Amino acid sequence: MITATERADWMALQIFIAAREHNGRVVTHDLVDAVMSRDADKEQGKANKEMVRRIIRKRAESERVRVIFTEDERYWAIREQLHHMTTDAVHALRDEITEGGDDDPRGWDKALTNAISVRLSHRQQTRRLWNCKPVSIRLWRMPRPAAVEERPTPAEETAPAAPDTTPLYAALAAYESTVHASLGGAPRDLANLDRHLLTLGKISAPEHHLEIVETRADLEEAWEALRTARTLAARNAAHDQARAAVERARAVILAVAPRAHRMHGTDMPGTAEEIRVAALAYNAVDATPEELSAVATGTPTVRVHCRSDSGLGWTVTATITAGLDSPIGHAPAHPPIVVKFRKRDGREDAAENARRVLGSRFRVAVPVEYIRDRRP
Repeated sequence: MITATERADWMALQIFIAAREHNGRVVTHDLVDAVMSRDADKEQGKANKEMVRRIIRKRAESERVRVIFTEDERYWAIREQLHHMTTDAVHALRDEITEGGDDDPRGWDKALTNAISVRLSHRQQTRRLWNCKPVSIRLWRMPRPAAVEERPTPAEETAPAAPDTTPLYAALAAYESTVHASLGGAPRDLANLDRHLLTLGKISAPEHHLEIVETRADLEEAWEALRTARTLAARNAAHDQARAAVERARAVILAVAPRAHRMHGTDMPGTAEEIRVAALAYNAVDATPEELSAVATGTPTVRVHCRSDSGLGWTVTATITAGLDSPIGHAPAHPPIVVKFRKRDGREDAAENARRVLGSRFRVAVPVEYIRDRRP
């Protein structure tokens, strides 16, 4: 049996090799996930992902690779790439993204769209970009190629139209519970996280079941340690144990659904049935029986809450949530998606500007309601 540190060291080495041979000497979250998924059936593949990332960050300079883990690192790497493109090429990229609408994931990529806006502005380029050498890999997701329509056979007509996305919405809720557990550190927060893992385990692929079971055991031990700690030393040890258990929970949640750390616009459910299924999965643990009943019978819709900034009022913040309206309120089907943009027309309010800017991006088969938030 090898130690956790040895597992992480071995896995970090494999990721460095993959970065040098296949990824232009760049390490991203996607590369870490891909290599660890490839080696998941090996003993070393059970390494703690956060520990692996820490080792990679520490050794990056000596291994002569570039690490792009944070959104800030990714934003500046995109800025470097755009800096070496001609203005016409950047204009063409922006137009292509605009024409793609909601089907183009690049339109929901805040780092990319912000970097394009700055590149095309008349602002003087920062010294940070002088003599920079941009990374050679693409840093944003491309839209899927359009499918060629063919006449379906009878067997195809009865087949499911899309893969089951239920685990994603359950994982989004579970990941949110890890945030509460890490901030609060109370036994009840660990118990709630445990309930989320129990629910996630019922709908996840079999290869994740053992890790989920072992993680729940860690949470139970941490819960008991927190509950029974009496001395300062015991409480400190219990909190350390709880933090480790929560980190392991995060890792297994992301193994089930790698995008569960943040809601993406391209993951938003679009049909009435998709919204209902997503809402039932997202609210399965934390909702009351009355709220779950409202989810099952409510009216699917997309709400866009819009408000202007408190300065000159030219910046609009739109909070987008698909969900179900019922007499007891709006039940969300996912964490909110927050989009900020500059008004197109200063004579119109935030809601009308959001309709103009975001309306073409929505590809949903339910009503979209734009709500003006009048809070100061």
